[in-house]
Amino acid sequence: MGRDKAEVVFDGTPLLTRTLTALRAGLGPTAELLVSGPTRLPPGAGGGEGGRAGADRAGGAGPLAGLGDALGDLAPDTIAVTVGVDHPLLVEGVLRLLADELAAAPPEVTTLALAPGALEGRRPQLLVAAHRAGPTARIVDELVGRGERRLHALLDHAQVATVPARRWRALDPLGRTLFDVDDEVERRELEGWWQRARATAPDPARTSAREVPSVAIVRIRSGQATDERDHVIAEEPLEIRAAGPGQQPVTLVTTMRTPGHEPELAVGWLLAEGIIEAGDLRAIHPGDAALLARPDDLVTVEVARAVDPDAVAHRHAVATASCGVCGRASIEELTGRLTPLAHDGAPLAWSVLAPLPDELRLAQRRFDATGGVHAAGLADRRGRLVTVREDVGRHNALDAVVGAHALGGVWPEQGLRDLVLVLSGRIGFELVAKAAAARVPIVVAVGAASDLAVRTAERLGVTLVGFVRAGDGVVYTHPGRIRMQPPG
Repeated sequence: MGRDKAEVVFDGTPLLTRTLTALRAGLGPTAELLVSGPTRLPPGAGGGEGGRAGADRAGGAGPLAGLGDALGDLAPDTIAVTVGVDHPLLVEGVLRLLADELAAAPPEVTTLALAPGALEGRRPQLLVAAHRAGPTARIVDELVGRGERRLHALLDHAQVATVPARRWRALDPLGRTLFDVDDEVERRELEGWWQRARATAPDPARTSAREVPSVAIVRIRSGQATDERDHVIAEEPLEIRAAGPGQQPVTLVTTMRTPGHEPELAVGWLLAEGIIEAGDLRAIHPGDAALLARPDDLVTVEVARAVDPDAVAHRHAVATASCGVCGRASIEELTGRLTPLAHDGAPLAWSVLAPLPDELRLAQRRFDATGGVHAAGLADRRGRLVTVREDVGRHNALDAVVGAHALGGVWPEQGLRDLVLVLSGRIGFELVAKAAAARVPIVVAVGAASDLAVRTAERLGVTLVGFVRAGDGVVYTHPGRIRMQPPG
């Protein structure tokens, strides 16, 4: 990058400081921090005690030699967690998991790395790993003595185990621990990703046991019945109201949803229906706790302009969790107000799109608990998930993931046209219409598309891709936005 990466500033903080802070938080105040390479540990970096610089015997001989440098300065029985300084978004819990898992692994395992998600390919990322210092250092010294420079040479000569992706992604749903920066373009792009991901992250204060309650069940295996408890996904009504300046709130819809993201769902629904624009938002209020046992079952959105109740009077007051347009007088009302999306920008490689349903699945915590919930995600043009929401209703998940961007203040003037929508199931008409309303040009799903979804996508300029599994898929409309891999 034209200078020592350790000094590069990411989100206002030098990379070295970010890395040391994450290590200190993940491994505790008694862990010794060691910097290997030309960079020296700044005084007090990372907090706590025990920081020191390692020798720089590698002298630019490559990452494998740099690893040997670090491990060679440690006691042989030390478990060392190593990270590259160019990983600015390390999750502390993942670093602790690496150390704990290697401590519990059989002694012949010398290195433990993170099994990558679909985004990273098949090989583990050895720049974020845990090592038994003595055994790994001996293997590294032998390899370096033969002239080897590649870190991944360890895979052929050491006992390397991995933490399964689903395990560590439970602590890091978006997989950001493995994101790195190799040049200024990547640094700027990742900073943009981080701004949006942080602004649209779920509010921990809104999560509760209401999302995945426990129920008594009788489980049958091989004809044998046992009494157990299991988790199910919650489904409860949400009344959405809106009010302009000086206006009494107008009830617009009651929908069945999973509790936990009511403001985002309400705003996303209003945006998709064309009732408001992102700049119209003024405030959001739950129901009155003095009048309602569950105040979150009602949301009132204050907007900058008057809300016309006649604009929604022709709709049924209740939409089910499976279909938000049941009872709508005419689908033409949805598509007639939307301008078709233009084909601007460079085509996106299929290799970026194909892993997205698998990435979404790795981020689905509610599905892991219940097996009965839909998901929607928005990903950037490098295939990194930015925002994910889960809900009993597929259209609710999409509304919430879109609404999160409006509420987070990361709604570009041209809408979300630089993002890709990822869906966990089939693609219905309304999902395509909502994507077009948010100006998302590409929709990718693990399931099939309906005929009406295909016709709507064709009409609104949306690239629609279904059956995306194991690297394969079906492009229904506007394939020009996708760059296919050349044959053979």
